[in-house]
Amino acid sequence: MSARAASSALMSALLAVVCFSLSAHAGPWIPAPGEYYSELRGSLFSADTYDDQDGTRLQLGGKWEQRSGQWSTELGWKKRLSFLFSVPFTSVTLQRDANPFYSATNTGLADVTLGMRFALKKQTASALALELDWSAPLGYRKGQYFATDQTDSGAWAPLNYARRFSRLGDSRQSLGLTLQYGTAFTRRGFLQLSAGAQRRFLSIRSSAPPPVALSQPDVVVADPLQTAANFATASADLAFWVRPSLLVGGRYQGKMLASTNGVKDFELERNLHLAGPFVLWRVDERLDLSAGTWSTASAKNALHYDQFYVALAFKQTKLNRLQGFLGGTKAP
Repeated sequence: MSARAASSALMSALLAVVCFSLSAHAGPWIPAPGEYYSELRGSLFSADTYDDQDGTRLQLGGKWEQRSGQWSTELGWKKRLSFLFSVPFTSVTLQRDANPFYSATNTGLADVTLGMRFALKKQTASALALELDWSAPLGYRKGQYFATDQTDSGAWAPLNYARRFSRLGDSRQSLGLTLQYGTAFTRRGFLQLSAGAQRRFLSIRSSAPPPVALSQPDVVVADPLQTAANFATASADLAFWVRPSLLVGGRYQGKMLASTNGVKDFELERNLHLAGPFVLWRVDERLDLSAGTWSTASAKNALHYDQFYVALAFKQTKLNRLQGFLGGTKAP
């Protein structure tokens, strides 16, 4: 692989993790006016490998550690319409293998998400909803073009590039539209599915970014923080009640690059598919405690993802135990 291709692939991998926002436990069933669902989630993520253009897992040459806290809330607003928001707080540390005493840490608010969810049908044993959401950076330094007198040599250059600029969020705005479907599954669980599209952009009238020098005079790529892109998204949740208060299941989330306005040589294919189990203890009608993991099922040009999380949810809804994560303890 050429120096240019290697730098492009590794830079894509380093930035992919902050471009993938994992949703809280939500779905097509929405709270009625005056009802709510609010979740506090903490997570820990560490990676020293990445998946390249061919999906082959390779050493990163260092370690990426990420600790996050996230507050997500959905409020019942109008009939069939809810308002939602999510605010993450993140701390990221990069450490270099070649120098174990070298590390860089960045801490702060990441990307806020605001949205609305509209129920397309009456909520019964099944539900169908449409979600529109918008994300934007919160306070952290969003980055600027790479200066030629700040270049680094060697394979570590892409990681230094990511360190100098944004590591807390995507540094771009994001507009997404998602169709969500849910249904009771047998008499002991529920299934939720979603499919959608996401547009990431620096501004509404974004154009192809100018080239940027990286690491060596002959290595020129597009600045990923300035590149607009379109993604396809998908998710699935399957859960079963194994005890009156104990829910277990599995989750999947995927994001696939559809198109971009970037430089062709830089904009490699970027796909990330995550899956993992979870367990949820329904303490009572208004309180849930859950824990789970996310791991990379398949990826291209992305960090190899292994994350553990715990969450505490407070809610007040009239939904039953087979109407998604927002439901309570009552039987259908």
